Amino acid sequence: MSSRGKQQERSDAEVLHHLYASYFKPVYYYAFSIAKDRELAQDAVQETFLKAYRHIELLEQLEQKEAWLKTVSRHVIIDMYRKQRRERCVYTGSRDVYMSDSDIERTIVDRQFLRELLSSLHPVNRQSLLLVYEYGLTYEQLADRQQTSISAVKSRIHRAKQKLRGVAVQMETPMGV
Repeated sequence: MSSRGKQQERSDAEVLHHLYASYFKPVYYYAFSIAKDRELAQDAVQETFLKAYRHIELLEQLEQKEAWLKTVSRHVIIDMYRKQRRERCVYTGSRDVYMSDSDIERTIVDRQFLRELLSSLHPVNRQSLLLVYEYGLTYEQLADRQQTSISAVKSRIHRAKQKLRGVAVQMETPMGV
């Protein structure tokens, strides 16, 4: 590596060190306020500063460095949550291999109960509920997909939840009581 390249690398490291010293605490506290978990917040901050190092030229030119770092940390946390959710889904799927017969029967009954609950919903409300809670779409993404307003999506989700509560109570209440 040329002396110019080493000099640039040292300069970038010094800039990163200054950024870290100046912004670690506010970025960490911001990440913790989102994650509500120390380890996850620490991981997010570490990943944030790695990304900052990768984009050091851009970051040096920005006036709002703290805002940029906080935004990156928020995106990192969201990515971490999504990754955890995917891993949990994979784990849940592989867990079925180790379930006993009574666990499998209970799971089948639970799934059938859930299917009956969902079938009681209006199709648009059912779709809205599943896309938000099962597939992780935001209200904004769902509104774009359904070509409607965010308030309409919120209303559909609210109505679907209310209907599910009512139907669940009816299904669990013994007949004639």
